[in-house]
Amino acid sequence: MTRLVLSVFAAIVLLVSSLPASAQDFVEGFDVGFEPVAEGFDRPTVITNAGDDTLYVAEQAGIISTIVDSERSATPFLDITDRVNDAGNEQGLLGLAFPSDYTDSHVFYVDYIDNNGNTVVSRFTVDDSGSADPASEVVILQQEQPYQNHNGGQLAFGPDGYLYIGLGDGGSQGDPNGNGQNLQTWLGKILRIDVDPTVVPSGQTYVIPEDNPFADGQGGLPEIFAYGLRNPWRFSFDAENGNLLIADVGQDWIEEINLLPVDPDAALNFGWNVMEGDTCYLEEGCDTTGITLPIMEYTHNEGGCSVTGGYMYYGENLPDFTGTYFFGDYCTGYVWQGVPGDDGSWTMNGPVQSGLAISTFGVDINGEIYVADLNTGIIYRLEAPL
Repeated sequence: MTRLVLSVFAAIVLLVSSLPASAQDFVEGFDVGFEPVAEGFDRPTVITNAGDDTLYVAEQAGIISTIVDSERSATPFLDITDRVNDAGNEQGLLGLAFPSDYTDSHVFYVDYIDNNGNTVVSRFTVDDSGSADPASEVVILQQEQPYQNHNGGQLAFGPDGYLYIGLGDGGSQGDPNGNGQNLQTWLGKILRIDVDPTVVPSGQTYVIPEDNPFADGQGGLPEIFAYGLRNPWRFSFDAENGNLLIADVGQDWIEEINLLPVDPDAALNFGWNVMEGDTCYLEEGCDTTGITLPIMEYTHNEGGCSVTGGYMYYGENLPDFTGTYFFGDYCTGYVWQGVPGDDGSWTMNGPVQSGLAISTFGVDINGEIYVADLNTGIIYRLEAPL
């Protein structure tokens, strides 16, 4: 495998602090290398770790494998292809998360689209062989999907120990059912639930955290933590401050990155489908009261058509980029660096042209960031350029 080292396209313009950083707000260029570390994967959708040096890669058809000697492991960690539907472009095995006590509990969680076309979030248990038993599945929750697209699928455990689940608006175009703003559906939302078996009563699969915005069921479904999202394709927690960074795929024009603070006072509304990015979507002059604008965005004219969220960097290979956020675009292969300012504003540096069909980013136990090419099945690590 050949290492990719690509330079940046950049322009310098004045940043308008009252609006999200956009692809027109480049202030400096940056260089980064893409070092291939493993190949042989079939449409990778997730790269993650379980609190040790092992990297796990989920594939869209329903297989989870590990990386062994720069290759896909010969024996799958989990194979649930019998129950995963990946007939549509946005269906399949979409999420994978390990709780912090995985080494003791031997359980982990996945998000997939089942043979009926609906979202399933399940728990699996690892047996004595070191692989997960497909028969150990415990379904945590299910969501009917009205269309094949906008399934979301991201799973992540937060610093609070709760499981966060991303769901798209249900699909089609323009959110025809108004799910993004409807607090009586999980679609178009970030959910937060407690799956800790030591606190979940017998006969239940999860409980509602007491500080969820609608924990009492008044005003919205108790699982909802944030809303107004079209298709959150990859979110991640800042390992330093616990903030959640959410990439939300746009409709016709704007791709956006949203920030959910670690302790929000209420359920944040990120605007869809009243707004797309910082722009009114349904009608000009829309009411933006209570809507949280993205911290960064780019238009389809400026570099892509489908954002893929990444991670804040806290590794050792790129010391100049510590505390900055890497994300990309599936269609163009562009990678940007988001830099937070002391005043809460963000700046976008880049983009670097990776040449990859970026399906997902991942991070290892040391804070190094990885990126997957959906088409070639190669996993790369971000490195300093040669």
